[in-house]
Parts: sequence; structure tokens; C-alpha cells
Amino acid sequence: MDKCCNSGETQRSQRRIHGLQLPLNYQQIIAWIVFIISTLINFVILVQIQFYVLKVISLLTFTTLYVVFIFSYIFAIFLDPAEEDLRKREINDVPQFDRSIHAHVIENGRCHLCNIYTSNKKTKHCGICNKCVYNFDHHCHWMNSCIGQRNYSAFIVCVITITLAALLTVCLCLTDIILFFIYPPLLSSEAQSYINCTVYNMDPIMPYCMNSILFLTFSTIHLVASVALACPLLHLLFFHIYISILGVSTYEYIMTTDNVKYHRVQCCNISINRRSYIVSKENGQKRDDGSTKTIFNEKNGHPSNSLQENDNNVANLIHILINEEINKARKYLLFDKNKVHPQQETA
Repeated sequence: MDKCCNSGETQRSQRRIHGLQLPLNYQQIIAWIVFIISTLINFVILVQIQFYVLKVISLLTFTTLYVVFIFSYIFAIFLDPAEEDLRKREINDVPQFDRSIHAHVIENGRCHLCNIYTSNKKTKHCGICNKCVYNFDHHCHWMNSCIGQRNYSAFIVCVITITLAALLTVCLCLTDIILFFIYPPLLSSEAQSYINCTVYNMDPIMPYCMNSILFLTFSTIHLVASVALACPLLHLLFFHIYISILGVSTYEYIMTTDNVKYHRVQCCNISINRRSYIVSKENGQKRDDGSTKTIFNEKNGHPSNSLQENDNNVANLIHILINEEINKARKYLLFDKNKVHPQQETA
């Protein structure tokens, strides 16, 4: 079973060329199942429920979105985002990385595993696909492939189209539920004949028959499932819009965020030390020994800090806060140190 599919964290002995190479990813298979089921439900049931004009519009819209999604998905998984020099070479077994020989996979612009010189500072060696990806953005488990500059546009089209399809499904389900309670005759003739008991049943205690309850249950469940699908897709779409405005990749953004969190922890530690000093100052005593004022703790009688040390702590705090902002800006412009690229020589 592991040869067919896995969690996607296993490194291949050879570089991956496209997303359909074994082993497949469990998330990739789940995505296919969800897509096929939702597509069948939308075309077979949801579209047929709508009144004629809305039926035609929704049918054309769904068809366009799904066709564009399928083509963009195919492009995204079959366009190899690897370095051009690497794509020209034969597929061979990639050696295991030995950190006792090299500290990093890519050093001075050369990948020790792919045995090539990278053409871009943002090239990164993906350990899962086992290849150097040009302008690496991230490794997508849902596509079982890396996303780089060559297939990034196709990836974004996939996200946009499937998000719009999910939002259209949400709108149609809401419309059906509202029409069911307000004016059922606006539904299609097939839907009206199925839930006609909502019109003729005059029982005040239970005005809906079993068919009406099933219709409402289906619409509600499909609505909840579509919302559950649309929310993460919208989050993913807005995230890529956000990082495109910043001009960074997903990998650079994650590395920057981790770096900022690390510096914030350092700042918090200094703040805690400073607050501890203030507490000891309040509980201590001041005395003059010539030119230096020392604060003593009443419990043990030993000096806990000096005003000069307090000034140093404040200066260190300001220094780290400034460095945090500088590193945040530098991270957007520079690649991390394990992906050093040689400076281009001028003729």
C-alpha cells in the first residue's frame, strides 16, 4: 500500500517529474473523491432543482468552472517546476545527503544532490520531490507536486475556479432553502412534484411530508458541506493574494514568520527580566555608595541589580525590537543562508 500512496513525507529515490507518479498522496486521493462527488451532486441534483433561467445559468457556469479547473489542474501537476538544467538531464537515483560532508543541500549556488548550479536565489531543493525547484513556492500535498514559477499560474487558476464553484454551490443551496419556505412554485417542476405536499398538506402540526423533509435535509447538508469547503479555499486564495502584494513566496513568508516569532520570544524574555527588576526595586532599598546606586533585596540582603544594568536591559530591548523589523524587511529581499547564491560576475 505504501508503494501506491502515502502521507507524502517519504523521500523518493529519484526526482519526481509530475504529480501522478507513485506514490500518490492520501490528500490527493481525498481531493479527487470530494471533487467527483460534489460535481455529480451539483449536475445531477442541484442544477435540476432550479427554475429554468437559473438552471441554464448555473449549468453554463458550473461547466465553465469545472472545465477550466480540470485543464489548469492538469497543467499544474504535469508542468515540471524543476530547474531547466535539471529537466534536461536523465532521471537517475539521487544520492543521500550527508551533513558530515556539506552543511546544506545548496551552497554557493550549487546543489550537492542534483549536481547543478541553481539559476535563481529562490531555488530550493524539495526533499519530497527530491529535486531543485525554480522559484520554489511550496510543496502541495493536494497535487502531490511542488509549486514553482512554471506551474504557479496554473495552481492559482485551480484555486480560483474551485473556490468560485464552491461559492456558487452555497448560493444555490441558500436559494433553494429560501424558496422552499417562501414560495416553492419558483422551484423547478421536478422539485415541485417531489415536494408538492408543502402546498396541499394543511395539517398545522406537521405541514411537511417526508419528501419535503428529505429535500430540506439535502439542501441543508449540501449547504454546510459547501461552506466547509469554501472557507479554507477562500483563506488559501486570499493568502496568495496577500503574499503576492508583499512580493514573497509561501516558503519565504513561513520562514519570515518563524523568524519573527523567535525574536518576539527573545523580546518577551528581556521584558520579563525588566519586570523582575522593577519588582525587586519596589521590594528593595536604595543606598548611596558614592557615585553608584545599588538596589538591595530585603530577603537576602544581596544586590539584585544596578541602575546601569537596568539601562543595559532597556537598550537591549530596543536593539532587539529594531533588529526584528530589520530582519523582517531583509527576509523579504534575501534568501536564507542555506541557499546562498554566488554573485553574478560582471564582464
